[in-house]
Amino acid sequence: MSSITLSAGVRNNLLSLQGTANLLNQTQERLATGLKVNSALDDASAFFTSRGLSARANDLSSITQGMGNAMKTVDAASKGLDAITKNVEGMTGLLRQARQDASESVGQSAAIELDAVDWNATAVNGSITFEIFSEGAAASANTNKIGEVTVNADLRDATLGTSGTNLEQSETRTRALAEAINNDTGASAQGIRAVAQLNGNGDAFELVIENATGNYISVDAANNSFGGAINDGASTPNRVGPGGDLSDVRQSLMNSYNELRTELEQLAKDSGFNGVNLLNGDSLDVIFNELTGANRSELTVRANQANGNAFGAIDAARLGAAEGTATMFGSNANIDNQIQSLQGAMTDLRSLSSQLGTQQTILENRETFTKNMVNTLQAGADSLVLADMNEEAANSLALQTKQQLGQSALGLATRSDQAVLQLLR
Repeated sequence: MSSITLSAGVRNNLLSLQGTANLLNQTQERLATGLKVNSALDDASAFFTSRGLSARANDLSSITQGMGNAMKTVDAASKGLDAITKNVEGMTGLLRQARQDASESVGQSAAIELDAVDWNATAVNGSITFEIFSEGAAASANTNKIGEVTVNADLRDATLGTSGTNLEQSETRTRALAEAINNDTGASAQGIRAVAQLNGNGDAFELVIENATGNYISVDAANNSFGGAINDGASTPNRVGPGGDLSDVRQSLMNSYNELRTELEQLAKDSGFNGVNLLNGDSLDVIFNELTGANRSELTVRANQANGNAFGAIDAARLGAAEGTATMFGSNANIDNQIQSLQGAMTDLRSLSSQLGTQQTILENRETFTKNMVNTLQAGADSLVLADMNEEAANSLALQTKQQLGQSALGLATRSDQAVLQLLR
């Protein structure tokens, strides 16, 4: 090439054609790939920045899959809670039906009139001991003893039962002692309660101890303010036998109650998703970003108590849904206690549902945010490297025209050299 000499006009036209050809090749490559930056040679800054944005978009996109699984896990637990709540409502309804049945099977003591108590004293108080036996043994024989409850009946009030008629005073004092026994959580839990009622003559109130323990009990108040009345002036305790068999109505309701109780536990065990069961005490860590260590953003999904601590596995015992027994269904007092316990369970279940709903909302918001962030990152990456196809198509057409014009100009430049050659001939 060095031995060939070109005129200035031809060389200028040749250089212009070569530049046009290079631009045309670049435009055709952009049209073929859709990218204006195909490698770091095209634009190193745009190329590597786009690579970084695309990598983060891909990382976040993969994280959204974990969020989706977490939302399904929470949804499964929520559906389980809804079913368990309906079960507890059904159990409560059965207890209320049993409560309405008139055939309560409880043992009752002989009527106890409190006339022997010195109500004029300012220190009317003492302990009443209820001993529970599996058989009708005496209080002094501990062979068959299976439990004991001591009620501290402190009625130290100089004005207690000092006003009104004798009947009104008797009612005030008797109800005060019955209330002291019934407010004792130990006695209530065992199925022991006291009732203040008008005697047969209608001239005084009397105390009746009701036994819904399903066993025998002895009532002993020796050596204190109430001993003379409750022990009938002797050291021998007042004995109360168990109630009779359940009525057919209560027996049927108890069986249905226990079936629902069993189903409650099965529902809790079957409320998992992909191996994670929030109602069985499991937890799930959901990652929200692609960072690690202290910069990682995440949420621990689990069933929590109202105070934020883990609730643990949900089962009948955890919810206070005791197994239905003749002792429970034979006593209205025990039924009332169990209804109260199930009402507490309903409060816990509503709290759990609310907290899971909050966690579901957080996950949904995060998923939406992350998807939008992925779109933003991908759009930013594309804006750096994607070609404008309309612009590149127009450039291609213009360069082709320019190339044709350049070829024509090169032809004109060579003709002037040819004219000189003709003169030499």
